[in-house]
Amino acid sequence: MTNIWKEKVNIFYLPYWCKLDVLHCIDVMHVEKNVCDSLIGTLLNIKRKTKDGVNAHLDMIEMNIPEELTPKEVGKRTYLPAAHYTLSKKERTTFCRCLQRVKVPQGYSSNVSKLVSMQDLKPIGLKSHDCHVLIQQLLPVAIRGILPKNVRFSIARLCSFFNSICKKVIDPQNLEEL
Repeated sequence: MTNIWKEKVNIFYLPYWCKLDVLHCIDVMHVEKNVCDSLIGTLLNIKRKTKDGVNAHLDMIEMNIPEELTPKEVGKRTYLPAAHYTLSKKERTTFCRCLQRVKVPQGYSSNVSKLVSMQDLKPIGLKSHDCHVLIQQLLPVAIRGILPKNVRFSIARLCSFFNSICKKVIDPQNLEEL
């Protein structure tokens, strides 16, 4: 088998990294929470939670991504055009309503309906386990009829990846499909 790693990730340079008992072992639940918070923040365009800012759009220019996503400057203000993954108010309402109406068995997760604010159209107070259930089970269902097919497919693959790595036994064929 050939070595597929080409460079060290920045995580190796953290000051506490050398003190860890198992260097390659990271907490998947916290990674899921960070990814889930960023993904939902970007989809719902939540202030200070979205990763879709001016710098991201300027990076798109450098990567030769379509011109329609470049920031538009009008006077002293900079406007960001809506991307394919940005939800409209109606779509955010549908997304939040779907999460609010979810019923899960007792002990499976928190009562998700109490974690969704319909006034602000965003989830509030998500814990690590809530994000774990949300990203692996609920998110692909909640976005099903809302987003374009290519965006839905990408998010579903990300959710499937987290679902695969959290199993007791990882099947290499499933990871190759991802």
